[in-house]
Amino acid sequence: MEELISPSSSSSPTPPPFYSIQPQPQPLTIPPGNSPEALPTSGLQYILQCLLHSRSEWWTYAIFWRVSPDHALLSFGDGHFRGKLVSATADGSNDGDDAEWFYAVSLTRSFIIGEPTMPSRAYGSLAPVWLTGSHALQTCGCDRSREAEMHGIETLVCIPSSTGVLELGSSDLIGENWVLVQQAKSLLSTADETAAALSQSQPTPHLSKNGHFTGLSSSVDSEHSDSEGGPMVDRRRPKKRGRKPGSARETTVNHVEAERQRREKLNHRFYALRSVVPNVSRMDKASLLADAVSYIKDLRAKVEELEAEAKRSKKEVVVDQGNSSGGTPTSGLTCEPATIELEVKLLGHDAIIRVQSENLVHPPARLMAALRDLELVVHHATVSVYKEVMMIQDVVVRVPEALQSDDKLRSALLVMLQKSE
Repeated sequence: MEELISPSSSSSPTPPPFYSIQPQPQPLTIPPGNSPEALPTSGLQYILQCLLHSRSEWWTYAIFWRVSPDHALLSFGDGHFRGKLVSATADGSNDGDDAEWFYAVSLTRSFIIGEPTMPSRAYGSLAPVWLTGSHALQTCGCDRSREAEMHGIETLVCIPSSTGVLELGSSDLIGENWVLVQQAKSLLSTADETAAALSQSQPTPHLSKNGHFTGLSSSVDSEHSDSEGGPMVDRRRPKKRGRKPGSARETTVNHVEAERQRREKLNHRFYALRSVVPNVSRMDKASLLADAVSYIKDLRAKVEELEAEAKRSKKEVVVDQGNSSGGTPTSGLTCEPATIELEVKLLGHDAIIRVQSENLVHPPARLMAALRDLELVVHHATVSVYKEVMMIQDVVVRVPEALQSDDKLRSALLVMLQKSE
C-alpha cells in the first residue's frame, strides 16, 4: 500500500508554469485519528479521504469530475465533504452551511469540455488551475469559481488526470503547493491503473443462442464434464433458479439510479428557487423555503397595492370632444368630488343618455335634478352599481326643439350637473 500511494521522485512530471518552487512530493501519510480502517474502502472515495486527511492545511471538500466515454462532458464521479474546522465555525457563522450546500448542489452539475469553466479548462490544458482569494475567484471568468466564492470558498484548485479532474475547495487561504499536486496526480494515476487492471481481469459474460451465459461458467462446466454422466445430470437437475443473481443486483442499481435522479431533480428545483429569491437568510433548504414563502407574500401585497392604485387612477378622465356627426360622441367631466362620464345619442326626438360616475353624493338624484331643470321628459331609466364603486345610469328622454343637437344637449347636461354638486 505504501508503494501505491507514495509517488516516485524519478517519475514526477514537469510542474505547471505558475509554480516557482518545486519541492519533491512526500509520501502520503494519514494523521492519527484518521486511520484507513476508519475510512470507507470504496476505491476513489477512500483515495479522496486519504488525500484530504493527510494534508496539514484544511480542505473543505474534494470532488472528482469524471470524463464521459466520448470525452465531451465532465460529470460528478465521487466526492468527500469534510466541512470546516470546529474553531472556524465557533463564531456562529453559517459559512459551513454555505459550503455544504455548494457541495450538495455540485452532485448534479456537469461541465462541457471546451467551455470556459474551471474544470474544463484544467482538463483541456492538462495543467492544474489554482485560485486563492476572493478577487481571483471573481475575476477568473468562470461561473464555478464565482459560485464557490459566494458560498464561502477562498481557495479553489482543479488538478487534471487522464480520466477526469480533481477539484479541491477550502474556506481558508491556501497558497500554491506543488507537493499536493504531485500527491493528487500520483493517487489518481494509481486508481486509474487499478481500475484498468480489474476491468481486464474480469471477463465479460456473453449470452449464447440458447439464452445461457457463457464465459464465466466455462470453468465450472469443465469440472462437471470430467465426472460421470449420471451424477452430472442429477447434480444439474435441481439447479432451478427462478431469478438470476444478476437480476437482484440490477434491481438494486435501478433503485439507486432512480433515487439519484429524484435527488437531482429536487436539487435542480431548489437551485432554481434560490436564483429567484433575492434575500436568503441561510443556505439550508428549510430556510430557503421559508424565505420563498415570505417573498411570495410580499409580492402578493405589492400586487394588491398596485391594483388599488390603478382603481384610483381611473378617477382622472380626459375630456374628449370628438366628432358628433353620425357617431356616438363621448365626453367626460372631471370635477373635484367625483368623476362623471357622459354619453349622449339622439334618435329622432328622443335621446339616450348614459352617465358613469362614482357612487358618491347620490348620483341618481343629481341626474334627475338636471333633467328636471332642462324640462326633459323621462321615458325610461335604469340604475346599476358595479362593485359598489361605480354607478351606471341609462335614461331615455324626450328632447325639446331647443336641444335637438348632441352638443347642445350634452353641454346643457354638463352645466346642470356642475350646478348640482
